[in-house]
Order: sequence, then C-alpha cells, then structure tokens
Amino acid sequence: MVRAQVTVEYLLISLIGLVLISFSIIALAQIKESSTESYEAILFKESANDLANTADTVCALGNYNSRSVYLDIRIDVEGDQSNDKFYIRVTDPNSSREIAKETLCFVNGKSGISGKTKVMNKNGEIYLEN
Repeated sequence: MVRAQVTVEYLLISLIGLVLISFSIIALAQIKESSTESYEAILFKESANDLANTADTVCALGNYNSRSVYLDIRIDVEGDQSNDKFYIRVTDPNSSREIAKETLCFVNGKSGISGKTKVMNKNGEIYLEN
C-alpha cells in the first residue's frame, strides 16, 4: 500500500513538472516570435532610411550620378508628389509596414528590391536597379 502511494505521488509530481515545462516552452516560443518581428521591423526601417538618404545624395550630386546601397530586407518602392514636394513610399510586401519620407527628387518606383541596389539620377529623376 505504501509503495503504491509513493508511485502515485511520484507520478503527480512528474505531471506537475511536465506542465510547468510545457508553459515555459510556450512562453519561449512567443518571445522568439516577438523578437523576430521586432528585428524585421528594425531591418525594414533601416533599409527605408538608407534608400531615402541615398536617393537624396544622388539627387544632390546631379545628373548621371549613382550610388549603391545594400537593403537588408525585400521592399517595394513608390514615388509620389504632393504640393511641389517629392516623397518616397517604402512598403514591406510581407507585412503592413510602410514608411514615407520626403526626398529632393522624384523617385521612380520598383517592386521587390533587396540586396545591393543601384540608385541612379537620370535627368533629375531617381531610378533603382538591382
């Protein structure tokens, strides 16, 4: 009788331990997912800022100048003009992230650019090329 009681207590303690380990694994998975999402948001913002800054540099340098920029994440780019100001709108095709920044020249859009990207000034307009 005593032996059966010890076995039942051992099984109960083991079950509680397994439940606690399961909760820990679920919490760690959620933390990993959140950190991955935050990292991708940082890469997106960095890529958008780098592209806008490079576009402004190439615009200021004048016609037929170009620079390369490395984009860490795949993005879609669209140029816009409003009230005699130019804007670059960068979106992440894999999420709802979007950033719009004012630029010195009109930027011709391009979808799905990533990695080493050439930013060129042709007659006062910015073109992108992978």
